[in-house]
Amino acid sequence: MGRHPRTGADHGRSPRVTFHSTDEALESYYMAHSEATAEQLERLEPLFAGLGVEPGAIESAPLSGLRTERDDRVADLQDPVLGDLVEAELGRAIERLDLTKLETLLTLADRMDLPDEVVAPLEQTKTESGIERIQELPA
Repeated sequence: MGRHPRTGADHGRSPRVTFHSTDEALESYYMAHSEATAEQLERLEPLFAGLGVEPGAIESAPLSGLRTERDDRVADLQDPVLGDLVEAELGRAIERLDLTKLETLLTLADRMDLPDEVVAPLEQTKTESGIERIQELPA
């Protein structure tokens, strides 16, 4: 969570990942995902407030690695269609990473026996994961 991967919209949580696509379905996915991400972040902000913690940017080694790998691959490509494949692969990897983080948070919430007002927004965010939709995109 943080800057949206497609638009770079700053949600103040993580380093920027920018996607570039020539495929309309992929572009549409990232535009819709941007809106969903903003809504999810707004929904989760009260959790931080309830914990007395100010949300902020956190460097993610896995995300940095994905970004670097993508940049290296794209730099060598001349064909935009191949670039779209790299973008779709990166999007799937980021969605899986997000989903893993949400599952970890839900496990912690369960172990800590946190109230529903904490767990419900996390469960809703997990339910809204874009993993199914991005997996349906051309690969």
